[in-house]
Amino acid sequence: MTRETTMPFNEFGFQEVEYERSYRQFAAPFLIEGNAANNLFFIHEAQQNHIYGVNNALLELTGDALTLLSRIAFTAEASHFCRFGVMRRLRMIDSSFKSFQSIVPPNRTVPLSQEQSDRVCRDLNAIYIDLLGLLDNYAWVAVHQLGSEATKTAKPLSIGLFKQAFAADPALKPIADALQPFSGWEKDVKTRRNPAAHRMPLYVPPAALTPEDIVEYERFEALISEALHAQEFDKLDALREGRRRVGTLVPKFLHDPGEPVIDIYPTVPEDIGQAVKIGRTMQTFFLEAGEAAARPR
Repeated sequence: MTRETTMPFNEFGFQEVEYERSYRQFAAPFLIEGNAANNLFFIHEAQQNHIYGVNNALLELTGDALTLLSRIAFTAEASHFCRFGVMRRLRMIDSSFKSFQSIVPPNRTVPLSQEQSDRVCRDLNAIYIDLLGLLDNYAWVAVHQLGSEATKTAKPLSIGLFKQAFAADPALKPIADALQPFSGWEKDVKTRRNPAAHRMPLYVPPAALTPEDIVEYERFEALISEALHAQEFDKLDALREGRRRVGTLVPKFLHDPGEPVIDIYPTVPEDIGQAVKIGRTMQTFFLEAGEAAARPR
């Protein structure tokens, strides 16, 4: 028997996507009261190992989604949403998250260049838009594979893993019930996704400047201006690089400058991890339902 067929769809083998597990293993045993530098080092270790766990879980989920297409007799419509919805979203989330973490690892303190800032903002917005899109893709696979005719012809905006029209379908109610532990997270993640899609895009500030940093920044500005005036162009690259390094990257993101800021870690990988757990629940449900339908009666 395969791992999927023996694992109920409301249980998970994905503890590695939970930051608390990484924190208990890689940080908590080594924290020393009053030693901020030591503690920050081990917290970064926990955050980095959490990222590794989420990367691995996402990769495994993507591979398992691909094998479903050969193991289950999907309807044409369900196969369409699995191939061109679920599979594309998973790959896009994986690509965006790897790009993001390569520029902003947990221990980075050097300010972002303009190019890096643009790239991480692009990746962050893509991640959150695709996370909610992924959940909708799973919902439509389920509807077209197992749902009633009334559910299949419902208004598109009424269909979602956490919406009443989905849970009201008797064939889909077991999976809707299994997903209820994620309903609070789904509401919370929408506070990050919805403004990114409809109002203010998510943004990672390139650097935070202290009063001393501002003085140093202005000093570099003056030196650059002097070099340009004197046509000492050979000095410009070094001066501009010095200016770029003024300040400290603070690993936070936000929508609007007037709103609260959010920690990048562990928030972003935890959000991806919760989507992975939902994906595992859905894919196990599809597999079990497909195998049940294929058994001789």
